Amino acid sequence: MKDLLKENNQQKHQFKSYYCAKCRQSKPCQLLTGWSSELKNYCCQCYYEGERDREVEYSSLEKVLVSKQKERVRKIRQLQILRGYLGCSECGSKEVDAYNLYVENKLVCQPCLVRETGGSSSPISFLGQRKWFQKRWRINLDEWLTNHQSLPVNAECAREWLKDKEHLSNCACLEQEAKEVYLLVNDNLKRCQEQLKECQCEVSPKVRVDSDDYAWCEKCKVSISAASKKRVIKNRNDPRF
Repeated sequence: MKDLLKENNQQKHQFKSYYCAKCRQSKPCQLLTGWSSELKNYCCQCYYEGERDREVEYSSLEKVLVSKQKERVRKIRQLQILRGYLGCSECGSKEVDAYNLYVENKLVCQPCLVRETGGSSSPISFLGQRKWFQKRWRINLDEWLTNHQSLPVNAECAREWLKDKEHLSNCACLEQEAKEVYLLVNDNLKRCQEQLKECQCEVSPKVRVDSDDYAWCEKCKVSISAASKKRVIKNRNDPRF
């Protein structure tokens, strides 16, 4: 009984302690996102709008299939680039920054980036990818890139290929995966539409804003906290203060 009361009190406190990370005006009831979801900081309306925007991208099976095909080609290209990477000219490391590799299609040494900027995204290397594919999909990555210039669509596709070497000639795994994603997105949007009717998010007439990083001192570059929710910096030398 005590544990149940403690859990209820924690949920009530959490419900009142923060506003939606997007609109900054609603306290999320988390009906759509769930308490353990990574999106629990979003109110139901903002979450629904995000799912609706996502549904536009996945409005047809053909669009989803084209997106999956482009994603697969990009992944294969990345692995080929990593495979031919000889390492950083300065430190010799073969670990590169995953974000820069994915977005800008260029290799940026992850250890060097950490030393220069103090932070980076996750490191990625061909050796690490080779171990991952061997452990999860039981395939030899070098063999696939050399002999097939391709990759299995997913783990199930890899298992089918290991059982039947002719699987690639009539593989329909990508189409099946695209269909599953299409149905999942559309079913989720319909579920959200129904649940949105029972939303209990508390909407405030005032929009909440963060209290730091509004202004920087031009001399020492230190952030100055705002004195109010209107992002006003109080000046004690101002007679109006």
